[in-house]
Amino acid sequence: MHAIPNGLTRLTRLWQPRHPLFRLMLVFNVLSSGMAWALHLARPEGALLWILTLLALGNAGAGMVLLWRLWQDTATGPEETEPDRPDGRAP
Repeated sequence: MHAIPNGLTRLTRLWQPRHPLFRLMLVFNVLSSGMAWALHLARPEGALLWILTLLALGNAGAGMVLLWRLWQDTATGPEETEPDRPDGRAP
């Protein structure tokens, strides 16, 4: 079996479609991108501009936090996992 380079190993830890944090991260990132696109197309003014901008930035920040948590949750080594759980993670 071929060894995976170190940088690619870090990225493969993030791609976990069955992990709830992965799904939430995708939702927040898609929402922030959609809001930014809507802001660009609609060009709202006044308070609506500020509200939509803050919501888009909040979604982007939440996506980054979830990305960091996903990266930290999957950084556990084999000695920290439980063999009785089907996913092998610690409770």
